Amino acid sequence: MKTRRNQLSLLVLFSIVIMAFMPGSEKAKKPIYLNPAYSFKERAADLVSRMTPEEKQSQLGNTMAPIPRLGVNHYDIWGEALHGIMGRNNNSGMTATSFPNSVAVGATWDPELIKRETKVISDEARGFNHNLIFTLTYWSPVIEPARDPRWGRTAETFGEDPFLVSQIGKGFIQGLMGDDPVYLKAVPCGKHYFANNTEFNRHNGSADMDDRDMREYYLLPYRTLIRDYKLPSIMTAYSAVNGIPVSASKYLVDTIARKTYGLDGYVTGDCGAIDDMVRGHNYAENHVVAAALGIKAGVDTDCGSVYQANALEAVRLGILTEAEIDRALVNFFTIRMRMGEFDPREIVPYAGIKPGIINDPSHNDLALEVATKTPVLLKNSTITEAGGKALPIDLKRVRKIAVLGPQADKVELGDYSGEVEPHLSISPLEGIQNYIKEHNLNTEIVSVISGNTDRKTDFLTVNRFSTVRNGEVLEEYDATQFSSSAPGLIVASRYGWTVISGIKDGDWTAYDNIDITNIDSIRFNLSSSADGGILEVRVGSAAGNVLASERISSPPDRGGFPGWARPRVVSVKINTLGITGPQTLVLVYREAEKEIDAAALDLAAGCDVALVFVGTDQSTGREESDRFALTLPGNQNELIKAVAAINPNTIVVMQTMGMVEVEQFKNLADVTGIIWTGYNGQAQGTAMAKILFGDVNPGGKLNVTWHKSLNDLPDFNDYSLRGDGTNGRTYMYFNKDVSYEFGYGLSYTTFAYSNFAISKTSITPNDKITLSVDVQNTGTVDGEEVVQVYVKTPDSHASLERPIKRLKGFKRVMIPRGQVKTVTIDINCEDLWFWDSEKGKITFDPGRYIFEIGASSRDIKGEVEARMSGTYKPVLTTVVAGCGRVVLRPGDVVQTSVTASMSDDSFYDITKAGITFKSNNPGVAAVDEKGRVTATGVGVASIFAYVTIDGTTVSNSYPVKVMPDLNPGSVKVNGKRIPGFDKEVKAYSYLLKSNSKIPVVKAEAPGSGVSVEIEQARAIPGTATVQLIDNVTLEKNVYYLNFDTESVSDEFNGGTVDPRWKWVRENKSTRSLSVKPGSLTITGEPGGVLEATNNARNLLLQSANNDWTIETRLVCSRSPSQPENAGILAYQDDDNFVKLMFRAVVKTTRVRGVQPGTIDLVMEENGIAKSLATFNLRNEVTGDNALSLKLEKRGSIYTAYYSLDGTNWELLGTASLLLKDIRAGLIVCDGTVAQYMKSTFWFDSDTTKPDTPFDVSFDYFRIKNSGLK
Repeated sequence: MKTRRNQLSLLVLFSIVIMAFMPGSEKAKKPIYLNPAYSFKERAADLVSRMTPEEKQSQLGNTMAPIPRLGVNHYDIWGEALHGIMGRNNNSGMTATSFPNSVAVGATWDPELIKRETKVISDEARGFNHNLIFTLTYWSPVIEPARDPRWGRTAETFGEDPFLVSQIGKGFIQGLMGDDPVYLKAVPCGKHYFANNTEFNRHNGSADMDDRDMREYYLLPYRTLIRDYKLPSIMTAYSAVNGIPVSASKYLVDTIARKTYGLDGYVTGDCGAIDDMVRGHNYAENHVVAAALGIKAGVDTDCGSVYQANALEAVRLGILTEAEIDRALVNFFTIRMRMGEFDPREIVPYAGIKPGIINDPSHNDLALEVATKTPVLLKNSTITEAGGKALPIDLKRVRKIAVLGPQADKVELGDYSGEVEPHLSISPLEGIQNYIKEHNLNTEIVSVISGNTDRKTDFLTVNRFSTVRNGEVLEEYDATQFSSSAPGLIVASRYGWTVISGIKDGDWTAYDNIDITNIDSIRFNLSSSADGGILEVRVGSAAGNVLASERISSPPDRGGFPGWARPRVVSVKINTLGITGPQTLVLVYREAEKEIDAAALDLAAGCDVALVFVGTDQSTGREESDRFALTLPGNQNELIKAVAAINPNTIVVMQTMGMVEVEQFKNLADVTGIIWTGYNGQAQGTAMAKILFGDVNPGGKLNVTWHKSLNDLPDFNDYSLRGDGTNGRTYMYFNKDVSYEFGYGLSYTTFAYSNFAISKTSITPNDKITLSVDVQNTGTVDGEEVVQVYVKTPDSHASLERPIKRLKGFKRVMIPRGQVKTVTIDINCEDLWFWDSEKGKITFDPGRYIFEIGASSRDIKGEVEARMSGTYKPVLTTVVAGCGRVVLRPGDVVQTSVTASMSDDSFYDITKAGITFKSNNPGVAAVDEKGRVTATGVGVASIFAYVTIDGTTVSNSYPVKVMPDLNPGSVKVNGKRIPGFDKEVKAYSYLLKSNSKIPVVKAEAPGSGVSVEIEQARAIPGTATVQLIDNVTLEKNVYYLNFDTESVSDEFNGGTVDPRWKWVRENKSTRSLSVKPGSLTITGEPGGVLEATNNARNLLLQSANNDWTIETRLVCSRSPSQPENAGILAYQDDDNFVKLMFRAVVKTTRVRGVQPGTIDLVMEENGIAKSLATFNLRNEVTGDNALSLKLEKRGSIYTAYYSLDGTNWELLGTASLLLKDIRAGLIVCDGTVAQYMKSTFWFDSDTTKPDTPFDVSFDYFRIKNSGLK
């Protein structure tokens, strides 16, 4: 099957290459955007050219509205696949395989393993998207190196080293993208471009740095993954770089990412990043300007609503062009084309992957395998009495094991995790218990879940406080405006909300000139963690007299983030001690006392081994929340020390978001073993049992430096890598003592290195070399070793401040016990560059290059040396061509612009390069030798620029679409021109007298190359259609002429409805005119009329094939439950209609209880539904509280209104849809959850109904017809 698939892919690729230079007339008779014979970019250009300006604007957000008339489905750009498919949109709430998180898999140092992982993730992605492609663009991976462990999103990164991040990232994106040469399996997105390494100020802060740090560190993973491995998309960060929001920087987005690195895909802003230009950075004066800045910079889509609400206004104001919007849309629709969304399933190699692949047993097997590869053994002491190491645990000797700690029976998956099948989610305790049971062992496992993970920082956050006397507020103060504070506290704000961050035990904030004369209390507006802390009010200094001391914790029902409550007011009594007048008040913040559970200690004392499972969770740090202390949160350090004091064989297993300070317990003699991993996926418990009991020998290595203390780090917001000469960042610039160095990790076996060799000792920047070393497993068990290569340049001048060393190669290898394996590592000398800020390009230092080979960045086993000389010869790598426009008209002339970037990241003077221009369809667009393009015909063409520099030729192309003229020469009815005919108005209605003859319609084409097809009305009522079709593009301009007589209103006062009504799929038992006299009552039944569900019962319809206004009033027996609905229906057939409905509120996991309902104007064309406008009601439509609906038709425009009192009408929205042979009436049904509903945040797919039926009573149906005579 695989061979056949590859042959088919190659055939498609070959066909596309050949067809690219074939004239349009030879291509199949399909619209260009649906024709695989054209290039993806040409097809995207054709599709975008057919959109109206309003439709274009609707495509500029993370939720792309459907365009039914073009067959474009609703699409959600925002998907998450960081370590498994996260449930969103159509798969909301559904389970998928959950792998270890990024900081965990980074510790595997195994790109091929990660590629296998993401191959499974992309399999499951395709499984979810089998029936309909709704999201195959995944905003993963995070390829920001973790420059500071305090960053709240460290858990989402692969490590602190840009080379390691690049290599693990390579495996990640390759597995997601698939290996087909034509189609993308799924679309990864590298984020957050770039230097987004603090959460506290990410919406308004700036990462300030010099060009060297920018290029050598922060941008390096993007450079590698875009240029070398074709990463197809990136996400711009919230933050600014050197004062300019990244999303507003054309230099960073367009010049570097696209024109230097060669990004060929789309760019999205992070969610709210465009808005942050206005409300965070104060960089743009309003959202219209922000939309223009973002699109012009090259940010193609906005996660948010800024573009979708403001782009056309920016065009109207002249600060943005429609051509720039076109360019952005072509970038993204090219990606949608590459996913195969618009192609026949049989030619898309991944279209056959079915939902059954999700949670396949082999996927759990791989999740377990990866989870056994991530753990890092940090300590393994010798147990004298046992004559061996503490690990692995010898179950023949050990009879009783205590499993303790707050993480012992918890499965921590981390941010951006999807739901997991319950039977596959295994905690450490479960994993250990299962292991003992499966191996029929007699070892007793006992457990007490003790300790806690409460935050070590920001356990109390005071926002405001006020002095109070006898219940009267005297003065109110902003707590963030302190006069002085303990070092390290940070004040950050967003959307006008300012908070103090980084509060640790003993920190304080001081406020001068607070009058405390005769005050009796202070009211604090504050937040606290679950366990809270102690707030002291002192006078004069942090050691001054105590005026108050209050223990504050969070009530259990306060809500907010896990472990954190929403702000509340706490009144604290004050004893002024007789002190009066203005004073300096000092608020001192102290952690609450945390007791150790005595039962846990008793249990530990009676066991042979005590396993203490500790770590962090999402209350410690995550998106929007940094951690300002690096110690284990809560009382976990105290728990470890207490257990070790009574059990001499205490083993600590840490599962954390990154490094933690371990000096408090690392060197305790009775802590005999320490293992670390990141959040280790659904199989974490099973994997850890295999590690602890020796089935698997741990081989992971640390991917970040484990500092001894927070005090060793520079200021959190300092983005300089080289520091001030005393404490630079990462192992590359930090040479003080550490707890564990970058690359560190032990094994249950030992390895000996020998025979170090290098293939060349004299090198140039253009060389490739191979390093080799013999590694022998000198222990007693098989094991994996990660051989690491670091390079130093000792001859570089000190003023250049080169790194201490840089990782430039590694390989994870399995070596059976006793065996020797020769490990070879290839290094491209071109990758040994530094950045020359003055010349704006990469450079190479001459002199010695020492290649250290070892087991970590400090455990160097040997070294080899080469001398660098010669001059680097850059080659042409990236050519970008464009003309600034996608859509042209015949006769238009545009100029091609070309840029050429070299492998040293410099731009070549394009005037000195050899350039050849070609058009693949000169009959549509011709290009001369200067790149001047003339639109000569109708259709699409690609303009190619071939640039040759020093014998290397690289090409690039851009598409243009030349539009046909499809305006009719004339349209006549019975020989007369249509009164008031406007070519932009697509439907005309005639109100005829009964017994009128069927009108005859005629139309003329505007010129040659356009065909006219007319379908006459067959009767009255009836519709005539006029189609003007371009013979090249097959583009259509369609006009509908609807003919009908008067319709009938009905007050529903009799025993039957008017005979001109017709019931569709009638069920007499669920409709009645007597249940509520004077009303028609219809009971909702299973089924609906929306998208693929076309089986609703009891549609009451009559002919209404002209213009009209319809009103009805309805009341329900109860509020609708998802997705029940009722309302007015303008109906051509089950796949083409307009519905003004009262429906259930879309259910979410965050809102419970009965919701009154939503008024929704929805249209469906060719089976694709689109919501045009909604309004959520505040009161239920039951009893005497009726709802009035009004739908007005004028041509193809349907305008919806609603009234809550039956008198005052509110505009809801409008829909534009061509319908023929229209019938109108009423509908009530259980309904179906439409695609557009599933994009709701926290969408809940549950459709459970109450026991009572959903009865809807309509008081009347009133219709007033109109139309041409």
